[in-house]
Amino acid sequence: MAYHKVQDILELVESFHKQMRHALDQVSQEADSDGVEWLSKELRQHELHWQAALAGYEKQVAEGVLDTWLQYFPDEEVRHQIDSIEIKQGMTIEELTDLNGRFRQALIDLYETLSQASSAPRVHDLFQQLLEHEQSVVSKQSRKQQDSELVENRSRKRA
Repeated sequence: MAYHKVQDILELVESFHKQMRHALDQVSQEADSDGVEWLSKELRQHELHWQAALAGYEKQVAEGVLDTWLQYFPDEEVRHQIDSIEIKQGMTIEELTDLNGRFRQALIDLYETLSQASSAPRVHDLFQQLLEHEQSVVSKQSRKQQDSELVENRSRKRA
């Protein structure tokens, strides 16, 4: 079983964010859809918040957390989940929202696993913080989607 540094894991997660954002950017440029543009903007905004949260955490903890080695990292499982997310031109906002949900769930699963597997308190806290942040993003996006559906349903009833 390979060992991984916390920093390497976070760099991999950052690359997942960039892959997802790049794919959405490509689709939003090719499709003139408010929904695709909204989802792309949401992902970009989340990525900036994720980087800011991580930078803030790095300042608060003593050096060494990012250099901590972890024995268990479910990279094969996570890579499979992330790689199965394929964004194509012409997808509906519902399909893209579903893919975004699968992306978020893969990250939640990863953070939860790493939080539970870590015996170092600061590393556990880092992954727990990232887990809670990701869960709050999912919750916020779910509320926005429900609000959007309510407005859409009300508009249909009036028409």
